[in-house]
Amino acid sequence: MRIDIVWHVDAVIFGAGRRGLRLARHLIEEGKSVTFLDSSPARASLAQSKLDCMAVTGSATDMEKLREAGCENAGIVVSVTDSDEVNLVSCGLVSASFPSVRTIATIRGLTYLSDSGNPVSLLGISNIVNPEQEASQRLYDIITSGLFCDVAYFPGAHYIVTTKTVLKGDAFVNKNLIQVKQEMPGRYLLAGVEHKGKVSTATGNTVIREGDEIAVICDDDERAEVFSYFGISFTDFNLKRIVFVGGTRICKYLLLKLPREMHKSITLVEKDGDVCKEFAEIFPDILILNGAITDENFWEEESIADSDLFASMTENDELNVIVSSYAKTQGARRTIALIKTNNNYITLAKAMGIDATVSTTEATVDAIMKILRGESVRTLHSIFDGKIEVYEYVIKPTFVHLDKSLKEINFKGTAVIGGVSRGNENFIPDGSYVFRSGDTVLVAALHKDYEYVKRLFGGL
Repeated sequence: MRIDIVWHVDAVIFGAGRRGLRLARHLIEEGKSVTFLDSSPARASLAQSKLDCMAVTGSATDMEKLREAGCENAGIVVSVTDSDEVNLVSCGLVSASFPSVRTIATIRGLTYLSDSGNPVSLLGISNIVNPEQEASQRLYDIITSGLFCDVAYFPGAHYIVTTKTVLKGDAFVNKNLIQVKQEMPGRYLLAGVEHKGKVSTATGNTVIREGDEIAVICDDDERAEVFSYFGISFTDFNLKRIVFVGGTRICKYLLLKLPREMHKSITLVEKDGDVCKEFAEIFPDILILNGAITDENFWEEESIADSDLFASMTENDELNVIVSSYAKTQGARRTIALIKTNNNYITLAKAMGIDATVSTTEATVDAIMKILRGESVRTLHSIFDGKIEVYEYVIKPTFVHLDKSLKEINFKGTAVIGGVSRGNENFIPDGSYVFRSGDTVLVAALHKDYEYVKRLFGGL
């Protein structure tokens, strides 16, 4: 007699690469069960050795392997392989065969996008994420905010969150947050602190020490004064000359987002003549230089380093880090390096004096996590290597704590409300704040406490 054993898995991830591993780590920390399906035995084995998960070796387009990985009874299936076609076909197969399973596919190809450049619904797939669109949004936030560090803009709540390493001479060293607030009033809040590798949400009694990493949530209108107090560097000068390196899709998406009046200040360096022609047709106002950024004579002839902003966005991580660092030594005022494949270069880039890095992997995983958090979450950004998540959350009429005050809710140190937008009013809430339908709130929560915060917010 044959006995079929059926088990439930919370998430099946196709692709045990950099994005898959990072996403799985987030889910496993929340107590979710995860199974990988990857065509490479080596990657599958590595995933099992690094994480508390299962792994199946095989093709994500093979129905038998989909069943073996547990897709039929999974809560979600996410495809993050390096192939758009595999991601689309595999998620399409799951959607057609197991319609109750939610599917998320990552795609990059322009042929799968609408005329506006946004992902379209395909093959019954629940959600589509474009990693390059997500990375271009991070670049846009950095450039337009003037904050050349880990920064995210929450448009619905009109707040910015950024991080800062506390230095010896900072005005707030060895003071608790009550003292800091007395010295520097305003619409801002410390969302979290990393002290000697341990991350926690901040309270009034939290003391800031030299070497700590802090996350500051600030009203966009007050950033100049607040960031000046905290010693957070921001660009208060006009970006009169901007140099972009690499005519990639990320660069194209970024240029489409940036205001047209800014294009006249932009120079694009690209070694492929055909790509140069393509960009010239789409962006007639930018100056395009056809040449190799590694050619030293090219730097001298075109004065490449004489720029207010230098951003390297090629497909090569090493090249992006090297040329951005070199541009900084040659006089570029602000530099950005795109990291597409190896997040280890982020630490190296900081050590080499680069002002900001953008990780395609981090941006993609944040976008996927936002989808998993539910439709009430408009924006999500993770900080401290994913240990804290900041949500832009819209209060709905079904919110379990509607019309309750903040002091009536016991967060047990798991989360803080970093800011509230109500109509045209933005404010940092105190204990008397009452949750109203339609409010947009920023919720900063420890990732490990997600399930508790989810219960508090009734579906976050």
